[in-house]
Amino acid sequence: MLLTDIAVEHTIAPPKGGLSVTVLLHPFTNTQRDSLGKFEIVRTVREPSGKDVKRSTFVSFAQLAELYAKGVLDEYGFSVRMCVPGGKYPAVTPIKKLLPTHIKSGSPFELAVKGVDVAKEATRELRTALLRTSVKL
Repeated sequence: MLLTDIAVEHTIAPPKGGLSVTVLLHPFTNTQRDSLGKFEIVRTVREPSGKDVKRSTFVSFAQLAELYAKGVLDEYGFSVRMCVPGGKYPAVTPIKKLLPTHIKSGSPFELAVKGVDVAKEATRELRTALLRTSVKL
């Protein structure tokens, strides 16, 4: 399922030249076992060896809205895995940052973000998911 409340423009440049195509990307839910129906968030973490590694975890719609409302996505440099409508991206699905301009005004996602009590502590499930990305709330 695509979360069409969020749309990010992306230009696909063919590897062998030709015309570039601009498409709208949307976050999509995973279809695999434990992460079924959840969105993938990704961040780059510097390992003790000095190497940068991408770490990801899966969050629900409500958790994604909570992370956005509390500024966690921006503060820790998270991006969201995106997909084109109607099919797979030609290679690896890109990751994009979520900006306020990417969220459709009046959409269910925007309403979910506005409904988050930012003073309330994150749930245990969300804190556990974020530990996979080296973030401790």
